[in-house]
Parts: sequence; C-alpha cells; structure tokens
Amino acid sequence: MISLIRNSVKVEFENIGEGRCGDYDPDDPDDVNLLRFSVYYLCDEIAWVPVDDASYCTQLPANTSREILEQATRRIMDEVEDAVRSGDSVKKMCEELSWMSPDWFKEEEDD
Repeated sequence: MISLIRNSVKVEFENIGEGRCGDYDPDDPDDVNLLRFSVYYLCDEIAWVPVDDASYCTQLPANTSREILEQATRRIMDEVEDAVRSGDSVKKMCEELSWMSPDWFKEEEDD
C-alpha cells in the first residue's frame, strides 16, 4: 500500500482486513477496516526480513488519506530507524505507535 525505505530499514502500511476486534466485519456498522504497519531490515542486501515485535494494527482506517499515511510512515521511521540499525528492541516504540490515528496528524495537515 505505502512504504518508506531509509538506509537498510523499511516501514510499510498494508490492509490485511483487520478491524476493531479482530477481523474487519463490513456488516458491523461500528467496525472500521484498519491498517497495519510493519518494520523490516535489509539482510545481506538481498531480502527484507521482518523486525521482531514490529508489526502492529493501528487506529488508521483503510481510507486514510495518502498525505496522512506518508506522515505516519515518516513518524514510524523516525522513531525506529536507529534502534533497528543497532539491533535494539523496538517493541515498546511500536506498541505506542500502534495507537496512531488520523487525529495525530490533523495539526500537521492543517499547517
């Protein structure tokens, strides 16, 4: 869907059919189709490998604007890049970032 690569780190958003309580249920008017982010590192310059504990569902709906998704992708990268490159855990950072919603970026979008 959307991704950002910087040095040997990649952040990617995708829609895998997740909703508020597990799988997205289009018949439930209270459910929302949500996006997941995942973080990868480039191994031996040939393959992207998932970073442990760095794939989380967010509060960003699947219909979130591209502009907000680009901001969200940069924010995740800014938070995790150094830790991934040094081999440190990103679990806590990614858990916190999983709560991101469009409201996190409204102020930036209005500027």
